[in-house]
Amino acid sequence: MLCEVPLTKEQQDFAAANHGLVYKFLNDNCLSEDEFYDVVIFAYLKAVRDYCSHSFDGQYTFSTIALRQMRFGLYDYLRTQSCQKRRAEIISIQLEPYSGSRSLEELLSVQEDIPMQDLEMSLLLHDLAGRISQQQMNIVRLKRNGYGIREISSREKIPMKRIKEILEEVRIVFLEMCRE
Repeated sequence: MLCEVPLTKEQQDFAAANHGLVYKFLNDNCLSEDEFYDVVIFAYLKAVRDYCSHSFDGQYTFSTIALRQMRFGLYDYLRTQSCQKRRAEIISIQLEPYSGSRSLEELLSVQEDIPMQDLEMSLLLHDLAGRISQQQMNIVRLKRNGYGIREISSREKIPMKRIKEILEEVRIVFLEMCRE
């Protein structure tokens, strides 16, 4: 995210003068201002800070830098929103919690093979847990629940490079298990 240091007066004036780029980006990408303004404005302010603090020697215009930063900010937002942990289906024990929804019984009958898949996965994870360290198992569980490498890294206080190494080590152990 954006660091806690406020923009200088010059950066604030520059941001205000070019603020129309935010609305242009939202309109060009058919994004709702109510929903996405807060997402792209922080990327825009980062672009202002970068443009004012670095000399680009006329290599890029501010609009190029700002639009690129806002695109990256939007991409990061959409990527985090599509994580499994944020897409979990909510099942109510009520028969029809909202119109067009299916009851719990209907959901369970449609997904008859899901309990078997869950059982198989639980057994595999149980076998895997006997062959790897607890730290490795915690990382596997977080990854299975939809957390990304960066999120796992910050949560476990381990560098991202080490998280990738651990996942590769676990993958090798898992492949050995499957060959047995």
